[in-house]
Amino acid sequence: MTSKFLETLTCRYHAYVDIFRDGAGVLPQMHQLKWDHTRHVAEDACLIMSGEGWPRPESLEGEACALLHDVGRYSQMKEYGTFRDAESIDHAVRGVEVIEAARLLEGFSGETRKRILTAVAVHNKKEVPAALDDATARLAYLVRDADKLDIFRVLETVIADGSLESNPEIAWGLQVRGAPTPEVVASVRAGRPVDYEMVRNLSDFVLIQVGWLIGGFRYATSLRLATERKALEFRESFLKSLSDDPGVDACCEAARAYLARQAGVG
Repeated sequence: MTSKFLETLTCRYHAYVDIFRDGAGVLPQMHQLKWDHTRHVAEDACLIMSGEGWPRPESLEGEACALLHDVGRYSQMKEYGTFRDAESIDHAVRGVEVIEAARLLEGFSGETRKRILTAVAVHNKKEVPAALDDATARLAYLVRDADKLDIFRVLETVIADGSLESNPEIAWGLQVRGAPTPEVVASVRAGRPVDYEMVRNLSDFVLIQVGWLIGGFRYATSLRLATERKALEFRESFLKSLSDDPGVDACCEAARAYLARQAGVG
């Protein structure tokens, strides 16, 4: 991929999103949330790639994957009124459909196209398929890391500005108060991906993010950025405002121990 191709792709992506704007050129609030999220994911992807020393051609593909990773969210929200895949559609599958239908990758080489489509398709899955070739897997892990880093930012922003309260859909419309589900606590403490069907309330939702700090990042640069941004400290404080359940302390201590071990390795 070349810089020119990435510029072309960016223009195509912008043109696609424009169809969701109103007559004044304004996106609905939840669509704007995803627009901003995508921009930040692309920025974080660049930080990760720079920190990991990726060569320029691969970095351009990484930016393309970050740009397109959530392109399925716009039509998902318009059609179903939710970002919760379990109650609507798999947004990654929809993303691939949108990329194909809108011909966003028209003119890209077959191998580049395949890698980008695959990275988009698997970015929201519990695990990156082991059968992927190394180049595609690197892109998929990049998108997953950058996505998580910005989801941290999104949660912190919507709590700080009050939009989580006015738009509970941001956190799947979950019940705000309540102790975390024991199964969620067990998964987080063990460093296992949380089955979203276990999630019952906002504490569970936030604990998923705590769990990302226990082996959920592929690249050392990603974990460093999360640590520097004090992702754990924010979540621990917020969780304690929701519940005094000992599971919160257990999960946060597990994350703190993991981060300390990784810092020692570094």
